[in-house]
Amino acid sequence: MTTETTIHDSIDKAATTVGSVWPIHSFVTANPLAGFEDLPFDRAVIQAADLLGGRGYPRPETYRAALEDGQIDPEILEAELAERGFEGDPESLLDRMDTDAEHDAPDTATERVDHVLTKWLADFIDEGRAEWAMPDREAGFYAAFRTVAEHDGDIPEEGIVRDLPETPLTAIERLLDPYPESQWVPILEEQLAALPGWTGFVKQRVEDGGDWQSAHPITLEGYLAARFALLDAFDVDIEPSTGPDSADADTVDELADAFLTAWEASYRSDVVEHVADESKLFTERESSGRPDAQLVFCIDTRSEVIRRHVEAAGDYETHGYAGFFGIPMEYQGYDDVAVDACPPILDPQHRISEVPTDDDTRASHATWTDLRETAGSAVKTLKTNPATAFGFVEQAGSGYGLALAARTLVPGRVADLFDTAEDAVPDGHEFCDQTVHHQHTYAGDLPVGLTHEEKVEYAATAFDLMGWAEFGRLVVFTGHASETTNNPYDASLDCGACAGNPGGLTRACSRPSVTTRTSRRRFASAASTYPRTPSSSPANTTRRPTRSNCSTATSPRATPTSSSSCARTSPPLARARRPSAPGRWTPAPRRVSARRNAAPPIGRRPAPSGGWPATPGSSSGHAP
Repeated sequence: MTTETTIHDSIDKAATTVGSVWPIHSFVTANPLAGFEDLPFDRAVIQAADLLGGRGYPRPETYRAALEDGQIDPEILEAELAERGFEGDPESLLDRMDTDAEHDAPDTATERVDHVLTKWLADFIDEGRAEWAMPDREAGFYAAFRTVAEHDGDIPEEGIVRDLPETPLTAIERLLDPYPESQWVPILEEQLAALPGWTGFVKQRVEDGGDWQSAHPITLEGYLAARFALLDAFDVDIEPSTGPDSADADTVDELADAFLTAWEASYRSDVVEHVADESKLFTERESSGRPDAQLVFCIDTRSEVIRRHVEAAGDYETHGYAGFFGIPMEYQGYDDVAVDACPPILDPQHRISEVPTDDDTRASHATWTDLRETAGSAVKTLKTNPATAFGFVEQAGSGYGLALAARTLVPGRVADLFDTAEDAVPDGHEFCDQTVHHQHTYAGDLPVGLTHEEKVEYAATAFDLMGWAEFGRLVVFTGHASETTNNPYDASLDCGACAGNPGGLTRACSRPSVTTRTSRRRFASAASTYPRTPSSSPANTTRRPTRSNCSTATSPRATPTSSSSCARTSPPLARARRPSAPGRWTPAPRRVSARRNAAPPIGRRPAPSGGWPATPGSSSGHAP
């Protein structure tokens, strides 16, 4: 086995300790312990804390507050402590936890390495957002770094950085050569874990590929070669501080684990007991027949509040299901880039696109959109051009200040003003149809649309998993989205089951899966009451912290104040209660676009939005 092969294998092994992180435009939950899933939780926490830093367990004062609030059952805690060989009252054991443990002072030289490296990483992986592009990106990150390193005044002209080898593996080999092979993996682990957010992002980008990775390739080898060169230039010792087997549970960690286990067991016991009591009451309660309406929400904690108020407003039944509603697809809105509207752990199986059907409305949309983008581009140029930036700031500063004050003091009125302006521009749903039905064509390697059999199977699976035995007169699939300003984490506020995209992309596709004639026959054989003319409607909830409105079909923006107000603002549900009503309802669709949550295509600038560049962070495995 050659040295380069050994280094490559060592990098692959070391990289398993850092989990993948998705781009900030599709930001979803990342597990910081993803690289330790083969270990028991207590050992995983200890090793991750040693390698990545941070605390794996709550602080003693957190446990103390939980005990005082009765959230930890004393008997369960006593049993957990006795199992681990601890004696004494909980208060004295909490005092034994060393909350004032001294931490090593940060290494200034290492911080300078991190600063320089993240600067060039952000420029390289900007995905079209940087005004001044990093040179030689087409040749890869390491080659581009070689080009700019000699011109960077922040990098000392010392060590290997003065004459970087042509290949990253050669550079890594030269810097690892003084160390035995048995230390290579620990050394690489520490350097990859130094910036876990960037490492995780590079891993995800390499694994998923894509247009940007093809245009501007980056590898873990190139990333490590640049980091090792900077460490050498700043004279930072890379000898590993811990070996692979150096993290053992100590007394403090064992105590913390005992308290956490008891806390979890106490909570689990209370939940099971409460659910059992409610289930008993539910079975004893006389059934009122078919519900007037059934609403399906994403299994998102923010949906629970809406569900409780909807159920309290009348004979309405709510259910929870992943916000992509079981349809793994790639979705492309009109004039938008394609996005994966399914969980990141799934691969899309279908391509759904918006196809224009009304030429006049499309022309109006194009006119207004071009005007808006031209104006936005002009403003952005004035802000970023060195010749105009200072003058523009001086002249426009008062206007921006007034706008900031208005958004702070009267956010609801400002939101209404922007909604009115946006409504003047026809949206894609007004002149486009979705290619939900099977088109007998492919977009790349994905079939366009769904066959009848696939529609029925997806819908049947959803209803089976939700345990439906009967169907109401109105069935509503409710997606959710968010509206936010100048927040780099805006994708995390959207639907995680849709990979950080608005849930509205998928909920409309669920209707044809439910209302086809084949679906009716399939469901009628499984359910006791399936309506001959079911009314299925897509809806979308948009969360904006400015106004209260409980109509889950139109756009609830905050928690309603009471169930009675919810009933007053939900006419579609009220109509469903009248047997004579047709039960058919088409809401005014919210403006849901994937553009702000997706990187622009190669060679195209992103629309001016005031957002931050897509740069994952340097700590805790997440974006900044």
